[in-house]
Amino acid sequence: MHSKALAVGAVALLALVAGCGSSGGAQAGQKTITFVAGKTGDPFYITMKCGAQAEAGKLGDKFTATGSADWSVPEQVSSLTSVTATRPAGVLIAPVDPNSLQGPIRTLQSAGTKVAIVDTTLTDPSIGITRISSNNLQGGRQAADTMAQLTGGSGEVVVLTPDLTTTTTNARIQGFKQELAAKDPGLKIDDVRQVGDTAQGAASAVSDELSAHPGLVGIFAANSQTGEGVGTGLKDAGRQGVVKVVSFDAGPQQVAELKSGSVDALISQDPYGIGQQAVDQLANALTGKAVDADIQTDLASITRDNVGDPSVARFLYRTDCDS
Repeated sequence: MHSKALAVGAVALLALVAGCGSSGGAQAGQKTITFVAGKTGDPFYITMKCGAQAEAGKLGDKFTATGSADWSVPEQVSSLTSVTATRPAGVLIAPVDPNSLQGPIRTLQSAGTKVAIVDTTLTDPSIGITRISSNNLQGGRQAADTMAQLTGGSGEVVVLTPDLTTTTTNARIQGFKQELAAKDPGLKIDDVRQVGDTAQGAASAVSDELSAHPGLVGIFAANSQTGEGVGTGLKDAGRQGVVKVVSFDAGPQQVAELKSGSVDALISQDPYGIGQQAVDQLANALTGKAVDADIQTDLASITRDNVGDPSVARFLYRTDCDS
């Protein structure tokens, strides 16, 4: 009886996916645009989804979103395989690996779907009609300049990153290194440490880094999850405010930590704008209009002094599309 219930449920689920994800379920003349997130619960990707959804609504297109809860190649490949079966008109996707996702995305394209690569990128530049992301190299440079201002330009710093394969975080680290070498050689990078894509991993790494580098003056956290963990690690070690923290991204928890003093500055992206522009470029491709092959969106340096400014509001991430 239990197996029968599972089988019936599976059939019902397949029917639901087929009805909701395909252009056949849309109104006459309406195109389906699907977003495949890198990590569905991340405020960065939630905000990107909100921008894409709002823009698709303005254009009269149907919008769906999917992805996996973890930053995982197998899970994203599975999500993309399901999306390919629904044959949407357009897809915007943040690939979680620059090589492993190339084959599945080529398969999606060969089925006739237009693809916009957002945020992260792929090794093969011929895949996708457009690539839209923050200028992550510049973001790393902004982080370095901010770190120099906070620390006086001398001392030991470390970099915490989820991994060394993600294209966005690698570009940020590269920009950070380049800027310090060119402008603030008194700040020495003692370590670039992989901590996994969790706040817990970053918090644990802080204790190790403090032990290994007693003269530590600053930490650069290369993405939102590492940024969320650094403040906790410093607070637990009694070094909050002593070791300066510059973190990429501006999720609600990061903003709260900025206001409380656990983090000193945020280098924020414009994920809402990335989502909007991706949908616009897909619409252009689907209607025979010119497409911009490469778009880089704005960044903002956010501190306790400017976090409440109206000009900064669009750089603060969301946890839902109603806020």
